[in-house]
This record gives sequence, C-alpha cells and structure tokens, in this order.
Amino acid sequence: KFFRKIRQNLLSEGKTGKYFKYAIGEIVLVVIGILIALQINNWNEDQKKKELEKIMLENLVENLEQNCDMMKSHIRSISKYRESGSVIISAIENKLIDEDLLENYFHHALMNTSSIRLSETGYNAIKNNGLEIIRNQALKKEIMAFFEETRPHLLANLSWGAVDSADREKFIDQNFVQLGNDKGITYKPFDLESLLNNHYFIALINKTDVQRSWFSIILESHLKDSQRMLEMIKIELNK
Repeated sequence: KFFRKIRQNLLSEGKTGKYFKYAIGEIVLVVIGILIALQINNWNEDQKKKELEKIMLENLVENLEQNCDMMKSHIRSISKYRESGSVIISAIENKLIDEDLLENYFHHALMNTSSIRLSETGYNAIKNNGLEIIRNQALKKEIMAFFEETRPHLLANLSWGAVDSADREKFIDQNFVQLGNDKGITYKPFDLESLLNNHYFIALINKTDVQRSWFSIILESHLKDSQRMLEMIKIELNK
C-alpha cells in the first residue's frame, strides 16, 4: 500500500519521469530480492549436500574399518591353519604315522581359507546417491578405483581357492570321519598310513599351503590399500 500510494501521487502530480524511474527502481529491488532468495536457497541446498556427503563418507569409513578388522582376523587364521598344514607336511616327509598326534591337525590343514566376506555397503550407498556427491574429484577417483578395480582384483585372486572345492570335499568325505569335541571339529582318517602315501592328498596339502601363502600376501596388500583409503577419507572429513 505504501509503494502504491507513492506511485499514485507521482502520477497525479504529472511526474511521469520520476514515476518511471521509481517503477524501474522497484523492479530492481524485486529482482535483487529474488536473487538473494535464490542465493539463500542454493546455500541451503549446498549445506544439505555437504551434510549428506559427510554422512556417506563416515559410513564408508566405518565400513572400511570393519573390513580391515576382518582381514586382520582372516590373515591370523590363515597363519594358524598353515601351522597345521606344516605339521601334516612334516609327517608326510618324515613318514611319521602317529594318529593321536596328527588327528587334531587335519581339519585346519584342509580348510579352505579363500572365502572372506568384505562389505561394500558404504560404497553402494554413495553410488545410489550419486558419486557426484563427493566434491573432491581426486578422492572420488581413488574411491572408484578401489572398489571397481582393486577390490574385484582381490576377489578374483581369492577365487583360486574355490576351484577344486568340490573335489576337496569329496576327498574328505571318502577318507575321513568328522568328529566333534570340546576343541571343535576334527578329521579322523580311515587309514592314516594309506592317506599319508596318497599322491592326491600330498599334492592337495602342498597346494593348499601355497594357496594360503598367496592369500596372505594379497590380503596384506589389500589391507594396506584399505588403510590408505581410510586415511584419505578421514583427511577429507577433517577439512
């Protein structure tokens, strides 16, 4: 009403020039107001995106930390199982036929250690929200390379352990009876002497040991890559 009254007064007084100047000024004020409102809206949207990015990266950190703990535990397990394999290999090489001594080692010596479930929920959540949410382009490329190239390469290497899993299980069923005690599962061979001279068994035990050695190496390498990725993300979150 105030501005309308000013316009009416200018028109009634015949001050057309001033009226147009005033009208232009009023339009400019409206445009400025709209631009300010847009800027505020853009700022609010940017803040929402930053908050979502922060949440996504924090979830990814938690996910990677869980995977790192899992890999550390798996590497320790592989080392433990390799010790059991070494006992059996030593018995084969030294013709040591002692059922009581060896019975507790067969289960771990034959266990497949290539299976490990590494979660990608954090990365999948980022993909579902759009990778453009990560503003740091260098970090985004590193994350994509890690989950799209490095991780699949690890899993492809680990798949070597599953190649002969069916034959392994069949051989175990044919040559061992599975028993349970307070220490867990044990494999008791039907014929220990025959088993220790079985060429397939000797080859299987040695192959399993080679596989485990390789799995330890690639898991250690992936663990370092994961820790490096974690450090990069934490640095970004602390900016």
